[in-house]
Amino acid sequence: MGQRSTNHLERQARYGPLWCLIWLLLAGLFSCANPPALMPASGYTSTAGRRSLAAESRDGVAVTADGSVWDGSPERLATEVTPLWVTLHNATGRPLRIQYDEFTLRGASGASYAALAPYVLEASALKPVFRVPDGGYFDKFRVAAYLAWSYPWLPVWEGPLPHGPSARSVVGQPSLPTASMLDRALPEGVLEDGGTASGYLYFQKVGAKEKTVTFQAELQEPSQAQQPAQPLASIDIPFRRLAHPLRPNASLYATPPRPGWSFP
Repeated sequence: MGQRSTNHLERQARYGPLWCLIWLLLAGLFSCANPPALMPASGYTSTAGRRSLAAESRDGVAVTADGSVWDGSPERLATEVTPLWVTLHNATGRPLRIQYDEFTLRGASGASYAALAPYVLEASALKPVFRVPDGGYFDKFRVAAYLAWSYPWLPVWEGPLPHGPSARSVVGQPSLPTASMLDRALPEGVLEDGGTASGYLYFQKVGAKEKTVTFQAELQEPSQAQQPAQPLASIDIPFRRLAHPLRPNASLYATPPRPGWSFP
């Protein structure tokens, strides 16, 4: 008995660290294969009746948001940034500017995660380096003038906007952006009264330390001023961060081609 006990202790000392390393590697592989996702926070009732889709209507603006439907390239985009599918419907009676500085994810830790432009536009270039094919769903939406060449099928907003393209971009991160990200992004511009627009916002990666985050939108009329005293509409939607999607490599539903189901 004493000899067997000694042998067991020797094997444990010899192979114990190896098994720990194997488990760590397997855990790392599993987390890479299953990127994190955002789901509506516990206790938050989605008015659209879908578990993964959060809906909020306030101040004449209806917003739906989903952090679990990315099905493009790269497949594991959520390990690099936090993609959020957003649909906006404007019933304020006034135009709303849609620029990335108006959208934020705020963590329970107090950290703020900015919406990143999926492109970089060089002022000296004759034309941007990407062009988005006719697609998505845009009704009464006018694209910002600095994106006109990239979206030739959308009308252009010729009025005032407080600044040009966002200085914060996904560019610089490995292999980003992809054509899929550019094609599906919510572009900057102006949403007219009665208009609807859908697309992805790409936020800075929400780390594992955040158990919950709040999607915040401070929507304003287009003007030269960058910070009006009061936004026209303020939306906040609570989400919880899951370590991986509910089902590997599958969403609760496909990314919708048009947002008609969002506003019954």
